[in-house]
Amino acid sequence: MNKYLLVLVSLIVNLYGAKTQILLTKIQLDTCKVFSDLDEAIASWDNVYVLDLSGVGLKNIPEKIEKLKNLQRLNLANNNISILPEGIFELTHLQDINLEENKLLGIQASIGNLTNLVKINLTRTKISRLPDAFSKLKELEWLNLSWNNLTSDSIKIIYKLTKLKNLNLMRNQIEKIDADIKNLSDLQYLNLNFNPLRELPEEIGELETLLELDLGKNSELKTLPHSFKNLNKLEYLNLEQVPLSSEEKQKLPNIAEDFIDY
Repeated sequence: MNKYLLVLVSLIVNLYGAKTQILLTKIQLDTCKVFSDLDEAIASWDNVYVLDLSGVGLKNIPEKIEKLKNLQRLNLANNNISILPEGIFELTHLQDINLEENKLLGIQASIGNLTNLVKINLTRTKISRLPDAFSKLKELEWLNLSWNNLTSDSIKIIYKLTKLKNLNLMRNQIEKIDADIKNLSDLQYLNLNFNPLRELPEEIGELETLLELDLGKNSELKTLPHSFKNLNKLEYLNLEQVPLSSEEKQKLPNIAEDFIDY
């Protein structure tokens, strides 16, 4: 009897564990209850999937946030956070985290624990580099790094995120894009607006799924690679304030003029 009871208990534990590990779809996350108080959320920890603590003047996040084991979407935008607690990196079911408009001193290597992340917003966080562990975010599809202090060297880790579909690097200090951009074969949206960009690699022409490309306000960009002509799926191309000669414009893909802003 004890043997059968032990098997039954084991099955129940396994089923419960499987339940807590289910990742919700975007639609499910959009429609489930949003908690906006950390203490209330911790009191109901096993039923908390979305936590919104945006715009509440937070300077520090209590380590007890690690109790929200099922949390999958976390909004910390518009606060005064400088250091992320290690407890956040214990929330391995996180799919979506918004850190916009914080003054981060950096991103810890522990972010590599969040292997289910699909979306991360780091715009206006003052970061100047990404840790090597960022390459472990293999499921990442949406990445916003706009309005920061990133350079050509400090974004190299991004080229290992092969599932990226939307990449925003607007308003950084990027002078060139590496040949490894070709690894981002699923990329559909690429924003490089307002950088001191001087060159694009020939390999950019291998981004066959690219639908939107923003090169606006790159006043140092005077030439295009010959492969640029291959980007025939573009539905929008921004070349505002890009000083291309008539000869260089011959390298543009064969898309309608209405799709291009000069």
